[in-house]
Amino acid sequence: MPSVRRFWTIPVGAAVSAVLLVLALPLGERAFLGWFALAPLLASVRARGFLIGFVAAIGTVFLAAWIATHGLLYASRDPEGEAAWIATGMGLFGFALAGAVAVWADPKLGRRPLWWLAAVAVLLEACLLVELPAHLALTQYRQPLPLMLASVGGVWAVSFVLWWANFWVASMPMRRAAGWAVAMAAAALLLRSAWLPVPSGTAIFVAAIQTEGDDSETLTALHLRASQRQPALVVWPEFSGLAMGLPNTGPLKALSKRASPFVTSFRDDHKPLPHNAAALFDGGRESERYFKRKPFGAERAMHAAGTEPVAAPLGPLSVGLNICFDSCFPSVMRETARLEGVGLLALPTIDPRAPHHFMAAMHAAYSPFRAAELGVPVVRADGGAYSSIVDARGRIVAEAAPGETVLMGSVVPGSHWTVVRSLGDWFLVACGGLVLLGWKRQTIDDKR
Repeated sequence: MPSVRRFWTIPVGAAVSAVLLVLALPLGERAFLGWFALAPLLASVRARGFLIGFVAAIGTVFLAAWIATHGLLYASRDPEGEAAWIATGMGLFGFALAGAVAVWADPKLGRRPLWWLAAVAVLLEACLLVELPAHLALTQYRQPLPLMLASVGGVWAVSFVLWWANFWVASMPMRRAAGWAVAMAAAALLLRSAWLPVPSGTAIFVAAIQTEGDDSETLTALHLRASQRQPALVVWPEFSGLAMGLPNTGPLKALSKRASPFVTSFRDDHKPLPHNAAALFDGGRESERYFKRKPFGAERAMHAAGTEPVAAPLGPLSVGLNICFDSCFPSVMRETARLEGVGLLALPTIDPRAPHHFMAAMHAAYSPFRAAELGVPVVRADGGAYSSIVDARGRIVAEAAPGETVLMGSVVPGSHWTVVRSLGDWFLVACGGLVLLGWKRQTIDDKR
């Protein structure tokens, strides 16, 4: 795109990118836009200076948050909920976005190779692990080829390719950029039905209960309803075990005697702070308890964090236990999946209520990436919306719309080898190496 110097191109570029970004993310569901959604913003600030790039990117993010809050581009709207959650989530992603755009806009740093800029952007995303991870890659959570790539390089590799594509389009003259954007959109639309390998083996039937009900009658009725189809496992939402009169887990054990095995989360009686604990209940027995390792936000002042992964036996199968926010952290889920015999990950979840169930939708987008990275199916039960059953390749087998329901689907239990499962976040380390390589190369060039 041309290096136009008129100031008005910056707010226009920011506004266009805000719209495209909202459409590309979950709820917008136009994944093909993720390949060039940021190009208008990037083109408008190119060589304008670090600070201008940073401020323009922040404006883009908060305009996108405003659009998402009002549901202007969503097919289905539900305005109930706290809008601050959308601003918080988008704002944290804005840190990575603003840093990457600012580097691109710097007249000196922006001249570096596109692979260097993309690596910087991924490392900025990694910085969000301190609080609330967010990735440009979340735009691709339903796409077969990006999920295949995730099994090799993790969510980081998918973000890298997307950032590179956005920088690439933004570096072109306008007409050429428009042509490539159309070609990339067409290719992405064609490839969204690409073949994703189906896990081999005997499938089992599993279920997820989605409810905000906090009474034993509601949960018992929903569990008995699910049990009528005899699933191998049912997953309840986070904290739903509290409705059964805890810390005494006797009622949960009793229910497991007359219905299907289930996983639920509850608060234990640990001192000085209780744990957010999960356990599997089967045949009147309670498994070893797992303690949530990544308490979310203010929950850190309410619950003690766990430190160890846990798996629970279920016949010949082991079920890995994690809770809610854990799924946003690759290393936490990876340690669970690496436990001996784990062939299924159970994920009780409850997301803060935001307009249009924005937080639930964004959180649900992590499950396909974790499943693809680890080669293990995931059953995610949320309190309000977008519970999902995901197979070991990252394919969404079943998902729930907002509202109370029992979600059911079949997955092949077990695990298959992936590069990420074996080597961890190697691609993130590689990005660090690329940044150092590009920096050293530029330093040598400057001395010539």
